[in-house]
Amino acid sequence: MQALLNVLLNLLDWEIRAMKRILLTSLEFGQSYGVDRAICDLIIAGRLSAVGCVVTGEMWSREFYQLRDVVAWAEHETMVGLTVTLTKPAAPLTDFGHTVFGDVFPANWWYAIRSPMKMLPEEAIAAEIAAQVDLFEEVYARPPAFVAIQGNLAKHPAVHSALITVLSMMTGREPALVLPAGVSRTSNAIAKRATKSGLETIFSGPDLPMADEDTDLRDFFWHGINEAQDSAMVLCRPSYPEEQAQPVKKKNMRQSSSRENQLKFLISEEFPFLLMEKDIFLF
Repeated sequence: MQALLNVLLNLLDWEIRAMKRILLTSLEFGQSYGVDRAICDLIIAGRLSAVGCVVTGEMWSREFYQLRDVVAWAEHETMVGLTVTLTKPAAPLTDFGHTVFGDVFPANWWYAIRSPMKMLPEEAIAAEIAAQVDLFEEVYARPPAFVAIQGNLAKHPAVHSALITVLSMMTGREPALVLPAGVSRTSNAIAKRATKSGLETIFSGPDLPMADEDTDLRDFFWHGINEAQDSAMVLCRPSYPEEQAQPVKKKNMRQSSSRENQLKFLISEEFPFLLMEKDIFLF
């Protein structure tokens, strides 16, 4: 009898280890009506684990209440965090930021060029992160569950140093820090430093591909996600079609089509069955 019990326990332990948990996440709430509607519908359907909010645009103060209500109504618990934006077309929120960056933030390449030379303005970056955290808390009336840096800028030492400084000062309400994607040594080093500062960290997994074919999205969950760490944040970019006042470039049309396809796939009846077959759990 004891031998049979041991076998059953071993099988249960193997199944638990074989199951992969992911945080399926969109970091774009507050950027457009089509994105916001898609995110809310996916939350109601129980298909998203987490949402990151962009607070630097005008839409945040108008759209937040819908997200808050949908998260409260949904049966599946959804983490709501902050997506810090430090690149154009977003504008700085502080006077200090306007002095350092100008009327709008620079592009990604500006950070990439200055970072190796240690020429990034860490104090100004910290001030902007703090201002975006404050704006999130002021409008949403609670602290963010996590903070991610848009565009993978957290890989730059000055950026993640500023982020850790700001988050570690949020005594009693410290959000988890989302680590940069694709750079394991850097991510591990940031994770160690964040842990020393009393912060939890979330590893980034592979992004859901921007594809027009459902086959590519199925393959992602069957094969592409295999190397992701357990409990990793997997990013998606779903959206409903946006109203366009002007002609759209072919590149943007393809991106829009891929976003719509992600939404169609994630909200389909097939998606939860695919997760069950693959032993993937959204938490």
